[in-house]
Formats: sequence, structure tokens, C-alpha cells
Amino acid sequence: MEVIKPNLDGTTECNTIKGVIREAVNHDMDVACCYFNKCYEGNIEAQGMEFSSCEFRECISPNSKFERVYFTDVLFENCDFSNTFFYECNFVRVTFVNCKLVGSNFCNVNMYNILMDNSNISYSSMSLGTYKEVCFNENKMSNSVFQEVHFKDVEFVNNNLIASQLMGTSLNNIDLSSCDITGIAITPDSLKGVIVSELQALELSKLLGITIK
Repeated sequence: MEVIKPNLDGTTECNTIKGVIREAVNHDMDVACCYFNKCYEGNIEAQGMEFSSCEFRECISPNSKFERVYFTDVLFENCDFSNTFFYECNFVRVTFVNCKLVGSNFCNVNMYNILMDNSNISYSSMSLGTYKEVCFNENKMSNSVFQEVHFKDVEFVNNNLIASQLMGTSLNNIDLSSCDITGIAITPDSLKGVIVSELQALELSKLLGITIK
């Protein structure tokens, strides 16, 4: 799947995420064209604002909270946002590369033209959101939860989905054949139209109470 890459022209390097947020709030502005490089700041908080044409590289910002924040044309690369709460956020043309998002909560989010590549999203919660034109590529996603999520044009390639949960989420036309779905928990209604390998079909048949001789 080809997703549209972020437009990152004209960024200016910044050495503090909290400082930029504080300045934006004081002036009732959004955050635009910032290049956050090696910012080590946990417990970041932002709400009701937008980050546009921004780069986050090698930033360590766990236990942060973003509420009703728009991320438009944003790159996260080699970042750690573990245990971060993204509530009712919107992601448009955003790329995550080699990031750590362990235990993060993506609740009620909308994602459009998103690439999550080679990242650790284990133990994360992705519930009650809309995912359109999203590619999950070679991520660690074990024990993650997708509950009542709407997928459209979503691709899973070589992901570790061990012991993950997909509840109330239609997987129609979703191809999981390259992923490890060992121990996956899934509601029977979600399975209609899913694309899996023969071995995966045997694994899923156990969830349906089917015995294959």
C-alpha cells in the first residue's frame, strides 16, 4: 500500500516540546514547521491544538497526554512515546518509524494515510476509532487491543499480533496471512471476509469450536 508521506518542508529545529506547546498556548496558536530533535521530556500535555509539518526525531516523551490534538503531516522517527494517552486525536499523513508506543492508548482516534513501520505498539489500546488507508508494517503488536474499530483500506504486513484482541471489529478483506496471530482473541462476527493462511485458519477454527481431523 502506498500512503501519502508527510509534507515536511521548511521545519525549524526546536530543543523543547513543552516550551513550544507553552508558547503556542500563550499566543493561541498551533504548532507548525518544528523539528524536535532529541527532546527528552516526559509527561507532555497538549489539548485542542494542531501539530502540522512537524518532525519528532529521537525524542523520549513517555507518559504524555494529547487530547483532541490534530497531527497533520508529522513524522515520528526513533521516538519513545510509551504509555501515552491520545484521546480523540486526529492523525493525517503521519508516519511512525522505529518508534516505541508500548502501552499507549489511542482512544476514539481517526487515522488517515498513516504508516506505522517497524515500531513497538505492544499492549496498546486502539479502540472506537476509524482507520483509513493505514499500513501496519513489521510492528510488534502483541497484546494490543482493537475494539469496535472501523477499518477501510488497511494493510497488515509481517506484524506480531500474538495474543492481541480484535473485538467488534470487521476484518472483511483484511489480509493477516503474513502476521503471527497465535493466541489471538477475536469475536466470530469479526472473522467474516478475513484473509488468512491455511495454518491460521486452523488456529481460528478453535475459536469457533470447530474440530478438524
